[in-house]
Amino acid sequence: MADVSLAFLWHQHQPYYPDDLTGENPMPWVRLHGVKDYYGMLLHLMEFPSMRCSINLVPSLIEQILQYTEEGRSDRFLDISRINADNLGEVEAVFLLDNFFMANPHHMILPFPRYGELYQRRGLGRCSGQEALRRFNSRDLRDLQVWFNLAWVHPIAVAQDPFLSSLVAKGKHFTEEEKHLLLDKHLEILKKVLPLHKKLQEDGQIEITTTPYFHPIVPLLLDKKFAREALPQIQLPSYQISYLDDAKVHFQKAIDQYKSIFGVAPTGMWPSEGSVCQPFISLAESFGFRWIATDEEILSASTHGDVSRDSQGYVRNPHKLYSAYRVHDSGKGINIVFRDHALSDLIGFRYQHSDPEVAAQDFIHTLSEIGKSINSDKPALVTVILDGENCWEHYPGGGVDFIRALYRKCTSTPNVSPVRLGDYLAHNPPTNNLDHLFAGSWINHNFAIWVGHEEDNTAWDLLHKAREYLKTKKDAFSLPELLQKAWREIYIAQGSDWFWWYGDDHSCAQDALFDELFRRHLKNVYAFLGDLPPVELDRPIRKKGARSIHTLPRSFLEIRIDGLPRFFEWLTA
Repeated sequence: MADVSLAFLWHQHQPYYPDDLTGENPMPWVRLHGVKDYYGMLLHLMEFPSMRCSINLVPSLIEQILQYTEEGRSDRFLDISRINADNLGEVEAVFLLDNFFMANPHHMILPFPRYGELYQRRGLGRCSGQEALRRFNSRDLRDLQVWFNLAWVHPIAVAQDPFLSSLVAKGKHFTEEEKHLLLDKHLEILKKVLPLHKKLQEDGQIEITTTPYFHPIVPLLLDKKFAREALPQIQLPSYQISYLDDAKVHFQKAIDQYKSIFGVAPTGMWPSEGSVCQPFISLAESFGFRWIATDEEILSASTHGDVSRDSQGYVRNPHKLYSAYRVHDSGKGINIVFRDHALSDLIGFRYQHSDPEVAAQDFIHTLSEIGKSINSDKPALVTVILDGENCWEHYPGGGVDFIRALYRKCTSTPNVSPVRLGDYLAHNPPTNNLDHLFAGSWINHNFAIWVGHEEDNTAWDLLHKAREYLKTKKDAFSLPELLQKAWREIYIAQGSDWFWWYGDDHSCAQDALFDELFRRHLKNVYAFLGDLPPVELDRPIRKKGARSIHTLPRSFLEIRIDGLPRFFEWLTA
């Protein structure tokens, strides 16, 4: 039986929303997740000083936090929140009714009676915001302005702040003064996020990792043919040249920003969407990174199925999954770890439906079973990597009870030791070697979400044309600062999130806005240099119509008919 070194890595990410040409920011998610999840996850760690973990902060997220805290920038939602409810025009009032219920209704709206009352009165899905407006007066709209912004503050932050607690207790009929004090609290909390991360890293409690700057899928920048390693028949964009120089810019900008904020160079990297390929190894090593991480399915594909799961979800050759590796390319090497996909998904998608104590105990029990399955004097490394922001709104109470139970058990269970990944690797240098790293991501070990669909490929081709246009201006344009701004728009457009919402694998209420933002960044390439963008950038890439609401089966099911529900039996359906 082996002891278990438990390495959490919480991934914190938002795409780059602002339009640098106009200064407009249409999305509030950096601010809202900042006052809820980025701050709240740190509050949880402060409650358990012996807890250790890694936190990945994407550079484009950090930059936007700094825009709020150091440059005084805003977002459309914040601007409309600041308007006196008595002075709202019809456009602003309808915007409130269409957008200020963007929160999980079961856990962030209905638990608060007044917010729930406004939600029910709005009748989302039954009428337009304009039609619903006649049912709302200025007092209702002011309460909506308050509740939307209040519901997004982390529950621990609310409990610790007498003013925020008093707003929850009051519940309704808020004043303009109270509303503006609440919005001031948002900025006050945001200003704590990065310094507190730095402090906890300096105290040895967390390790902060980074990602290529604007969160691109680096293998697709290097060579789009890497998509064919997992999907040989995938249709690729028309233009397939390498953007190696762009990838290097994303790496260097991430390192420069990290040093400026945290005072040291990063040593660990979470590649965007866990996306790796063979040349990624030497690229990361050349920039001084000591370790990277990705998904267990990449290890399985890299070892021709030597590490895989049976129909019950049990790992074949667990000693191989729960170890670190040294992976090599062109004479260079880097340490690499592979996340436990199932454990990560249990927190991300399953435990929200369970009693917090029961769920946390189930997690610990699984760790104990992993330890029992490995005969070694060396601790087994169980790596759990998942989104550290979006899942918590699907938990009752923002996941506070679950995270507290989880951290309490993780720090008090014999033979289980929470670790920072860098610390574990320093004390346990990998002895396993990989000679080839399969090209893929943490989603189905392929790149199908970001390339292959007609919409994805169209987006890549438009990006390529803008990049080629910009290359022609390299020597002819006399204002280097504008050239730099134009290149920055290319790097922004290379971010993974724009491609995430193209195709039929993902959809949301803001599909059209994401499409518009992507095309706007490409238009800015031309606009910064004083040229008119091509008319094709005025045409939406995103096609209207029905979207796929399912994923294809991944293998045959092996069901045990015994009346007991087992998550892993249905995982491949």
